[in-house]
Amino acid sequence: MRGGRYEVVGMKAPTRNPTSSGGAPRRRDYDRRRKKKRATPRKPGRPLWRRPVLLGLIVLLLGLGGSGGWVAWRQGWIAEAQEHLAEVSHRVVTALTPFKLADVTVEGRDYVTREAILAALNVKAGDSLLGIDLQAARHRLEAIDWVASATVERRLPDTLYVTLKERRAVAIWQNGNEYTLIDQNGRTVRASRMPPGADTLLLLGGKGAPEHVGDLLLLLAYEPAIAKQVRAAVWVGQRRWNLILKNEVEVRLPEEDAVAALQRLTKLDNDYKLLSREFGVVDLRLPDKLYLKKRGSADDAPPAANKTAQSKV
Repeated sequence: MRGGRYEVVGMKAPTRNPTSSGGAPRRRDYDRRRKKKRATPRKPGRPLWRRPVLLGLIVLLLGLGGSGGWVAWRQGWIAEAQEHLAEVSHRVVTALTPFKLADVTVEGRDYVTREAILAALNVKAGDSLLGIDLQAARHRLEAIDWVASATVERRLPDTLYVTLKERRAVAIWQNGNEYTLIDQNGRTVRASRMPPGADTLLLLGGKGAPEHVGDLLLLLAYEPAIAKQVRAAVWVGQRRWNLILKNEVEVRLPEEDAVAALQRLTKLDNDYKLLSREFGVVDLRLPDKLYLKKRGSADDAPPAANKTAQSKV
């Protein structure tokens, strides 16, 4: 310390750019790290639809696959494979399941034969209850003429339970030498045997009679007293009915307003016992006239234009 001034000896101010002993600047720590080279960005490739060769190959493969599938379908290969797979699956389920079919119980069967039911169910003893397609069996049962509706149930351990609702025959249609049962909707139901009580059913005749049986039943419902006496009905000329009563009296109804004609017949029978007398034919085809024919008469009832056979009763 000289003259009141301080001086530091042996220390120098640091420099901003320190140098090494050889005069070259020193490397900093971060300068010694190796710089990674950046990857060169790749150019985006063209999309598939802009590559004609690849696109054509894809289209060709799709076309060949579709054509092969169409050919297989046409030849029935796919259907055969599906049937074979279903059969194999059925066998596997049958072999593994503990529930084997031993009995088929049917409720509500009057007309349908046992053979027809078993054929529709398509089952046999020993089949797996779990492997039976209940919906398919129901549809096959309802395809039988007599069956209106059906239900099929599994009842473990070994029973298939079938409930039938059969169509009810209301008439028998005689077409030549063939007799066919008719339900209330006019549907013909063929049967190998006549059901119980068939002799009490209404007998129909004439071409096209089954299609009009519903109208006939509705007509007879207006006059129950006459309906009880009707044994047969003939559809004449595709336009009107002739009724045959149990006492062999033939009632000829008009084409139009048959209800009024039946009401008229009921009144005549109540007033004059017309249906219990000697007349074999009662012709009601004209609304203002009545034609009668005696039993055993050789001549038919007169035509509508002939008034000589008009009778007052």
